[in-house]
Amino acid sequence: MDIERVLQDKHSDDKEQLDFIFSDEPRIIVTAPAGCGKTTAMISKIARELCVGTILGNKKVLAMTFSVNAAMRIKDAVKKLFPDIVDDSKALLNKVDIANYHNFAMRLLHKYGYILNSNFTNLSCFKIIDDSALSDLDLLFSTEKSEFKKFEDAIKSIDYNELCDSIDIYWNILNSKLVNSNIITYNGILVAAIKLLSIENISNFYSSYYQMIIIDEFQDTTLLGYLLMDKLIINNKAIFLGDDVQKIYGFLGAINDALGTVLERYNAKIISFKKNYRFMNNERMKQLDLFIRDYAENYQLSEKCATILLKKLISDSSEVEFISKGVRRILNTESNVAVLVRAGWQGSIIVDNFEKEGIPFFNALYSETDNEYIKFYRIAVEEFHKNVLGKAVQSALRKCLKAIKNRENEIYSDSSKKYVFDSLYKLLEKLFEISKTWEGTSKERYINIDFNLSNKGLKHMMEYLDEKVVLTTIHSSKGLEWDYVILPQMNAAVYPSWKHVCKHCNEIKGCDAGYDYCISKFAPEMKRKMSEEMSTYYVALTRAKKEVFFTVNTGLNQYGHIKKTNCLVNLPNLLHQDYEWDDHIK
Repeated sequence: MDIERVLQDKHSDDKEQLDFIFSDEPRIIVTAPAGCGKTTAMISKIARELCVGTILGNKKVLAMTFSVNAAMRIKDAVKKLFPDIVDDSKALLNKVDIANYHNFAMRLLHKYGYILNSNFTNLSCFKIIDDSALSDLDLLFSTEKSEFKKFEDAIKSIDYNELCDSIDIYWNILNSKLVNSNIITYNGILVAAIKLLSIENISNFYSSYYQMIIIDEFQDTTLLGYLLMDKLIINNKAIFLGDDVQKIYGFLGAINDALGTVLERYNAKIISFKKNYRFMNNERMKQLDLFIRDYAENYQLSEKCATILLKKLISDSSEVEFISKGVRRILNTESNVAVLVRAGWQGSIIVDNFEKEGIPFFNALYSETDNEYIKFYRIAVEEFHKNVLGKAVQSALRKCLKAIKNRENEIYSDSSKKYVFDSLYKLLEKLFEISKTWEGTSKERYINIDFNLSNKGLKHMMEYLDEKVVLTTIHSSKGLEWDYVILPQMNAAVYPSWKHVCKHCNEIKGCDAGYDYCISKFAPEMKRKMSEEMSTYYVALTRAKKEVFFTVNTGLNQYGHIKKTNCLVNLPNLLHQDYEWDDHIK
């Protein structure tokens, strides 16, 4: 196969993608809005580099990303697209390592952790905890807990100097107290990997072994992820792909202007993808995409105009009944739909109505911090390792599923939380089912499944569900697509939330609040918080391949006050178009 000709033909109508794929620049930044074919272009770039001799025979490409879901998408895309681009795709697949930051760090610790602490030879038996759980540990003095909190605060507040000042203190406490007790934190995993890559021999090996490093979704990188990445990139090729508008993990410490940071650090060439494939046949959605991006990027009055489909209802009950009517209409077609909420609690009234009306749906409203969620993964990993024994053969996978089912009562005690088990169990079943289609040996399938479970990545499997209706949060929807998206409850103090945004905005009089509406005045004090809300807004509407529908109700809230439509649907120059389901769902 002539790789140059194949790629020219494949991307012939997209100059920016071709510039990226055929560029020989050592450092490249790709800015790519949703729907611009970033993943396809990235796979083509990897294929070309592997085929033209840039990557030596005994070297590899490392593709890294922030989230587990993003890493799984890259894995799937490489397996799907490589056979159409290159000969001997199986051999070239083995030259691509794919990981999220924590997964890559764990690989380093398994291989070299003993250099830091001999206890790391038992890493598979370690208990991994969140830093927020340290307050419950008797192993630490109160002063040590304070140091850990200072470190966590530095990450979340994106304080680079404070992080660098406290990282050694954090590591010394972690190493002497926790690692010696077979415990490590999620932050500690990255810190330990950074320590390993500070060792010259290890650093030199990896910077030579991975001759090209591609980092996807770079806008979500935290300071620890940045420090880890910086230790890897020395003289090798480096590509950073992302979109600052889609940064939705600011609350976890995603660094500000991540792409601008590496532009300055590495003197990289910028290539901007412009062609929108997702909305190329829907002019209204294309204009809406550009409109929201403009507000998210500039946080000021936009000269652009756009229109949303917004149905205004008079009560909670009329809103959920309208949503149910639309969902039933979609169920009668070949399409699927996601109902996306800003926070899981918003979905309870929709769940109740769907169940009352017998509407089949997949409930994924749980949070990654829910005890039931954490317990499921702990038990799933235990039983997977116990029953599958290094080779993912179907009989062993069935045995694993049965063992997890037998421990269902350990995962939840409140029957209202049973849906968490049911949801994750169904996603695990789907993962095992899909694994049958993967190329490679049973050992390779085992490694892929283990990667998914160890990194809590089952939500990635939502795109393979048979259910045509999914109810989940905007954050969980990142990277997934449905034909239709419904965004309900577009009310002030709901989305954005009162606690995190609206309360402060109200205190500084950062909005014009009318009888039943709220309009942002773009107060400078609200820029960071509102930019994050704009990003989630953009991510939500770009999950739709065909159409996004908004609903809101201006009935009375629990305190007897009129609910207001939020500032997101009342952006200046954003027009409202009333709609009926039959006019848009065919």
